[in-house]
Amino acid sequence: MKKFGILGLALILAAAILAVGCGSGGGTAAGGGDAKGVYTNLDPNRTYYVCSSHQAHTYFADSHIALRYAAEYFNVRIVASGPDGWDTQAQAQAIEQAISRQPAGIITRMWDNSPLEAIRQATRAGIPVVVTETRMGETQDDIGGALAYIGLNNYDCGRDTARELVKQSGSTSGMLVLMGNWGASNTDAKRAGVKDWLAENAPGWQIVAEVDDKADTVAAIDAGKAIINNYASRATGTIGIIGLDSSSGTGISQAMEELNVPPGAATIVVHDREPSTLDYIEKGYISATLINKTATDEYMAVLVMEDWNNGGLKNVPLSSDNAAAGITAVPDNMYNTAFAITKDNVQYFKADVMPDIRTRLYNR
Repeated sequence: MKKFGILGLALILAAAILAVGCGSGGGTAAGGGDAKGVYTNLDPNRTYYVCSSHQAHTYFADSHIALRYAAEYFNVRIVASGPDGWDTQAQAQAIEQAISRQPAGIITRMWDNSPLEAIRQATRAGIPVVVTETRMGETQDDIGGALAYIGLNNYDCGRDTARELVKQSGSTSGMLVLMGNWGASNTDAKRAGVKDWLAENAPGWQIVAEVDDKADTVAAIDAGKAIINNYASRATGTIGIIGLDSSSGTGISQAMEELNVPPGAATIVVHDREPSTLDYIEKGYISATLINKTATDEYMAVLVMEDWNNGGLKNVPLSSDNAAAGITAVPDNMYNTAFAITKDNVQYFKADVMPDIRTRLYNR
């Protein structure tokens, strides 16, 4: 299995630019104005689809910004489709509907196997597909024969989370509660990484509960109150709480506020960058949140498919005939890394300071 990290992503970017050629870019953008980006043979008729569940979730706010940026940069149309809420069956239907429109490519975020057959249909139709967010297994067949997976190695992200807990708490022992939406492949992989890292490096941390917050803010608040009432209120020594989905930080912090538990009473390390999570970092309730660089994932997905469609990656001379040989130059996995937001840098990630990119090339 091929694995690429950040260096690999940078090399792919450089190769993509050099393979096609550099220049100011000629022609007219599909939305009006001069073409943007480095490619000299941009096709304004290309349309890419981003088919996903949870399109309206704040977790993907930076992804939508990145997709607007990519649409302008590559001078292509990008359409976001799929349900606003959690519905992976509807996500699969969105992929099938996109196939009928014969797009230049499809990006899909994979939490379970529901979209798998639709991805296979797309690849059989000759449509390049890139999977982001998570993957269900180790082989390309596990992502329906898609060109690549771009995103976190979720198991490694779990290990990074455990390491951050020890860093923020300053302790190699304590009582720990895990929160997450159990059953989601990315969260379960992160949970396994947390457990393994602690067992290997800080076995003094005792996991006393694993609470399901269903990736829902109301359920997460209830779960947070249960943690405080059943565990934290009776604990002695260092208390740690790790939240592994985007609702966990808000849930435990709001529960602490409602139960009059002061900031700093527990070392809390969570995931993702919901606005309320960032607010609670500023208030001191949350020590750190680890974020997936989802904006990078989505941008790189467009870059890979654009270069594939331009012929660069498709024709890298790995053989005399890559298609006939059944080989592609695209790495199977391009793994991104998690990044920690703390009180020291949180001001740079707030929604009101993020770029406001407006373009007619991106439809959601």
